[in-house]
Amino acid sequence: MKARIAGAPPFLVMASAIVLLAGCAGAPAPPATPAPDAGKRVVAEHGAVASANPYASDAGLAMLRQGGNAIDAAVATAFALGVVEPQMSGLGGSGSMLIWLQREGLAEYLDFYAAQPADAFRGHTGPAEDEGRDLRVVGVPGEVAGLLAAHERFGRLDRATVMGPAIRLAREGFPINQVLSQMIASDSTKLHQFAGAALFYRGGKPLGPGERIRNPELAESLLRVAEQGVEGFYRGPTAEAVLGVMNNGGHPITPARFADYEPQWKRPLCTEYHGLTVLSASPPQTGIQIVHTLELLEGLDLDSLGLPTRSASAFDAITSALRVASTVRRFNGDPRWVEVNARGFASEGYARERADLVGTRTVPETVEPLSAEDFADAPYPEACVTLDPWRGLETPGEATAAGTAASTIRTVTPLSDLPTDSAGETTHISVVDADGNAVALSQTNSSVFGSGAFAAGFFLNDSGYRFSEEELEQPLPADWRTRTSTVAPTIVLEDARAVMVVGAPGGGRIPTAITQTMVYVLDYSMDPLEAVRMPRIFPDPNERAVQLEGGFSAEVLEDARSMGYEPTALSFGYARLYMIVRAGDRWIAVSDPRHDGEPRGY
Repeated sequence: MKARIAGAPPFLVMASAIVLLAGCAGAPAPPATPAPDAGKRVVAEHGAVASANPYASDAGLAMLRQGGNAIDAAVATAFALGVVEPQMSGLGGSGSMLIWLQREGLAEYLDFYAAQPADAFRGHTGPAEDEGRDLRVVGVPGEVAGLLAAHERFGRLDRATVMGPAIRLAREGFPINQVLSQMIASDSTKLHQFAGAALFYRGGKPLGPGERIRNPELAESLLRVAEQGVEGFYRGPTAEAVLGVMNNGGHPITPARFADYEPQWKRPLCTEYHGLTVLSASPPQTGIQIVHTLELLEGLDLDSLGLPTRSASAFDAITSALRVASTVRRFNGDPRWVEVNARGFASEGYARERADLVGTRTVPETVEPLSAEDFADAPYPEACVTLDPWRGLETPGEATAAGTAASTIRTVTPLSDLPTDSAGETTHISVVDADGNAVALSQTNSSVFGSGAFAAGFFLNDSGYRFSEEELEQPLPADWRTRTSTVAPTIVLEDARAVMVVGAPGGGRIPTAITQTMVYVLDYSMDPLEAVRMPRIFPDPNERAVQLEGGFSAEVLEDARSMGYEPTALSFGYARLYMIVRAGDRWIAVSDPRHDGEPRGY
């Protein structure tokens, strides 16, 4: 580990120096022509929000300025994102959030992913061919239940205040950006199968950039939630509209089962990296890949090797670690249905078992997955134990139907082939407040515009399982089932204080993009925006091909080929980072230049 200066790790000292220089009277004036990524980085003294849309970031900032905390701001931002990024998330979607509570010194993880009732499809054949698309892929949306559960438990402001910005955006409208416009045009077939097309097409043409869109039906749905809470979504007119669409598409969900949905409070995954405490997403989300990658890199002095864009040794170390760590996703799943030994995968012992595959300058054709069952009893790092909200319980790792023990369940069960591409769509929010509380929140419709089905002003996800005949014959271990997801909201602590909040959308590329960006800040002491800008590496455990964004030197690529890698060009890495880093007594918040998002702070 690198030496510390006055108790602060180098990346914090570096960032603090940048903040101070920016405020000096002698600092150079800003350029007359803004850089292409102008507005992607803010320095804040009190609190900050980084998201994929400036209107949503504005909503979160407004909560912080009104005395709300990070949870209020995250929830306001999330509801607003569902309005201005309807293709990514919304009331018909789902997600998860990692919460750091500074005063309590505790970390909480809330899983509100869309889920299917386990017995929903027994003897059910779906819709007839002439009844339209099969909507059994739609899971019961978890967005409203999850956001309100977090707000009710930890928020300071009232629900109407927190949801006010989203309601106003839906009612008064907003000009759509290029990303939304492009997705409307490219997903025309999906949109025209359902009622949502009427909102996004005028005169038969898709809305173009800058055209204003209003969604009064969504405003009414949001208002019902603001006034009635979860009852305003899971019962009453909104529920009736959603159930009508789902049932017409062959989904057997009943009003009673729809109203039964509950989010799951869990313990986050936890490890140590260079003396810092890293918290990430519990199964069936994919924090296990991030913590395992960091464990593989822990013993390496990456800074001395140089940047992977200019150093073949650094390229090999980082690429091989990312490649090896991606295999752990084969063992991920819903802990209510399969036993996932996440603690074993996050352990130092398991990383040592896999270390001979990292940085060897020899690339195997494939990287075989390895069970971590032998490491099921790996000791939890002391820093993680002190953060455990179940600390003091005699058996804190017992599996329960509520899924609270995801990090300690022992048996490993492979589930499916490993996703490595960028399929799927998501969005992410990072928030910090003046008290040091932090939230990393990822939410999604699963695919762009979800299933395409549209009800009560929003799209319904396609996150649900359509169980196989073989599965339907098995005993049902739990009432609900949630799909595996690659999202991994992550928070880094130093001395029990949040110093980094990060997450991303981007399908199978999410964990690799997050980890690389973390390494550039934590190991290479990069400014957060420079770290987010760095060209990314996306390896595949099943082949030697590795996808690369532009920016790697020809010499590195030549050397990589001599090791056995097969570099392929990638125009951009799809996964987009939204990150906040502590810089002395201030925050640096950044939104990825690869997208239209902007951070806000004060």
